[in-house]
Order: sequence, then C-alpha cells, then structure tokens
Amino acid sequence: MPDWLAFVRGRLGNINLAADQREETARELAGHLEDVYQERRARGLSERDAVQRALDEVTDWDELGQEISRARRKENNMNSRSRSFWLPGLASLTASMACLMILQRAGVQPHVTQLGWGMALTQYLPWLVAQPLFGGLGAYLSRRAGGGLLTRLGAALFPSIALLGLFCAVLPVGLFIEKNAFILRHPLIVVLSMGVWIVPSSVGLLLGALPFIKGRSPERLAA
Repeated sequence: MPDWLAFVRGRLGNINLAADQREETARELAGHLEDVYQERRARGLSERDAVQRALDEVTDWDELGQEISRARRKENNMNSRSRSFWLPGLASLTASMACLMILQRAGVQPHVTQLGWGMALTQYLPWLVAQPLFGGLGAYLSRRAGGGLLTRLGAALFPSIALLGLFCAVLPVGLFIEKNAFILRHPLIVVLSMGVWIVPSSVGLLLGALPFIKGRSPERLAA
C-alpha cells in the first residue's frame, strides 16, 4: 500500500506555508487519497488501478499548492483580524454596556441638562469616568493579539463606534418610518444628543488606550 503521507509531503514541499500548516495540509490530503484508494480497492480494482484513481484526484499539484496557500493566507488574515480587533472590541463593548446596565439597575440617576423645547440631555457620569478602563481593555487585548496601532485604536474605541452605528440606525427609523417631525425641526438637538454620549466616551476610551498604543505586541516580539 502506498505511503500517501510521504507522497503528498514530496508534492507540497515548495508550498508557501508555515511548517505546521504544511504538515496539517499534507495529512488532510493524504487521508483523502487513502480514502479514495481504499474505496476503489473495496470495489475490486487492482492495487495499481486503485492507486491511479487516487492520483487522478489531483491533476495539477502546483496549482493545488497555490490554491491552498491563498486559502490559508486568507484564513490566517481573518483569524488575526478576529483576535486583534473583533474580540478585543467586543470585550470593550461588553464591559462598557455591562457597566451602564449595572448603574441603571442600581438606581444611579443620570445627570440631566435641560435644553428647552421640553428636551433634555442625560448622561451617566460614573459611566463616563469608567471609560478609560474599557478603552484600556480593548487596546491591551488587541496589542496582546498582535494588533497594530490602528487596530488597537479601533478595538479601544469600539464602544463609541457601536454607539455611533446605533444612532445612525435609529435616526432613519425615526425619520422615515415613525415620521418623527421633531428630528427635522430640531436637528441640532439630535446632534447634541449623539455628541454628549459619543464624544466624551471616545475621549475616555482613548485616554485608557494610550498606555497600550506604543510598543510591540508579545506575538511580534516572539517572532
């Protein structure tokens, strides 16, 4: 019976992958060829014919190697983006929202600024004070995962980015679906309502991220 693993290793010797990924890929392909070979043997084919049928599964090893290399690089980029941006950003957002929920459930009263026209701006000052902790959390986790400068900043500011996205989603709903005329008559108040939540929190998040913006990540130092 052919040594499929040794055969595939030889065919993939020049593939542009890390050694562990090359070995994992070789084992997967060898397992596939072994399955085809055993299936053909079970159908009564001779060993020579079964081997040939298995070899026919791959017509161009160079092209296959290039496809695998591209797919692996794409997968690595996605995994790196998830580890250095999405997961740290979601951790920062979750911590920020959990803090706000705890304050509300604890009965902490927001600071209210009267604007006239029966409108007021509300803000939870303890939540604002805690923003540097959440920004620092996002930036630290991003740096630890190998994130660059912009990635760390994005992870740290993720709560404000998500809040801005929420406002941008709510405004069209109020304007076109609920037909809220107040938005059209008083756009400045709407902008202030967004700003009083997003701008101060962004400043706090950025302040917390500053200690983790500079310096190389542990992953890059190890490399």
